[in-house]
Amino acid sequence: METPLRILIVEDDLFMATDMEESLINAGYVICGKAPTYEEAIRLMRQNLPDIVLVDITLSGPADGITTVKELMRIKWAPVIYITGSSEIETFNRAKSTFPAAFLHKPFRIRELSAQIDLAMHNFYAGNINGAPELPDHTFLPTSSGYIRVIKSEIQFVKADRGNAELFLTNSGFHRIYPTKPYQPISISLNMGKLVPYLSSGFYQLSRSLIINLNYLDRIESNRLYIGSQEISIPDGARKPLIDRLQVVRTR
Repeated sequence: METPLRILIVEDDLFMATDMEESLINAGYVICGKAPTYEEAIRLMRQNLPDIVLVDITLSGPADGITTVKELMRIKWAPVIYITGSSEIETFNRAKSTFPAAFLHKPFRIRELSAQIDLAMHNFYAGNINGAPELPDHTFLPTSSGYIRVIKSEIQFVKADRGNAELFLTNSGFHRIYPTKPYQPISISLNMGKLVPYLSSGFYQLSRSLIINLNYLDRIESNRLYIGSQEISIPDGARKPLIDRLQVVRTR
């Protein structure tokens, strides 16, 4: 059975927030928090790490919804749907810089919101890491003993490991960092959400706990894929979006 999506609502209108919460629960989603302010949104994001965030652009207080989202994405990169009653071009252009999944203008129907949530999550998990800003080909990532320089092209895939992430590098990439150690996954002191913004469009999020580098994908079977000698199970419903992302010669 598929795990229900966990949603954080950032809305300072109590009536609107409660109405969305009740409607989304009835639609089968889980509401992991309601935040009326920037500070509460940050706290709930850190505490609950939601799958998707709904944000009112015009939050009251010194930090509006756009400023809030910029800070939320430093905690975990997740799809964002802005809810707004504003039609100002300047506001829209500011919001675009945070790579939102959608904009919904008030008033809206809950069916419309539900459709946008499902579409946002589909796009996010169907090879969505193109939304992250491009960085140099390497970055320094934290481990329990310090920092290591990771070259993105040497990452074969990444697995979630509770609050951390495990990097599976190429053999040469691992031994560039640890010349005398036997090969093993490298544990990074970042969760998957924080790691995603450092990856580029060649990476594909197969599930909430697994990101693969498409350049190392060697073989796909009915419910498994192979990256080098590593066999990886394909989650239910994830095979077709993966095939659609690849350049595949079809028989018919």
